[in-house]
Amino acid sequence: MTDVQDAAGSNSREALREPAESVQAPRLDGNPAVLGLLVFATGSLVLGISLLGSVPLAVQPGTVQPIVYAGTGLGLLITTIWAASIQQTFVATILGTFAGFWFSYTAMVLGLTHNWYGIPAANIPNTLGQFLVGWDVAIFMLFLVTLRLPLVFSLILGAGTIGVALLAIAAYNTGTSTGSTFDHAGAVFVLIFAALGYYAYLSGALESVGGKGLPLGKPVVSMFSK
Repeated sequence: MTDVQDAAGSNSREALREPAESVQAPRLDGNPAVLGLLVFATGSLVLGISLLGSVPLAVQPGTVQPIVYAGTGLGLLITTIWAASIQQTFVATILGTFAGFWFSYTAMVLGLTHNWYGIPAANIPNTLGQFLVGWDVAIFMLFLVTLRLPLVFSLILGAGTIGVALLAIAAYNTGTSTGSTFDHAGAVFVLIFAALGYYAYLSGALESVGGKGLPLGKPVVSMFSK
């Protein structure tokens, strides 16, 4: 009798325990790329518009800095920490890389404008050129990895690689008609990856509120592997 009671008590305790163990807490990690894409696209849009208008950014840094520094750079830093905290390694890598780009871009422009670094005026074009080349290589490395992601991300990083390369050429040819041509061409690609960034943001944002995301395309690697 005692054995039966013990067994019944054990079964009762297990029955009470099972529901608690089977209930899973709601996911609170979210998707940091939604915020990241929005602030990234906004900063790129402002930069592209400024470049198309032939605004001398190195002379008038106030034209874009309030957004690219206090908005885009800060927003990307926040999303980098967010992504890293939930172990989204490559998302954190992309967001952190672009946070570094926008912060260093601000440091470069303001530094050259106020002569913080003591760089002679004659060397400023080459300084801007090497700055853009360095970041262009970093963006290209990100692009290579995105070939395994949905197509839209490869297009964003691909357009970014081309756009920054064109701006680097423009920097090395500052003050010439060639420089102006490449500056405007780079601006077009900046606006292209801004538009693609808005598209990717909209897809993720719709999913975050329970909707259906937009088509993002198949990864390039999967298309060639079939």
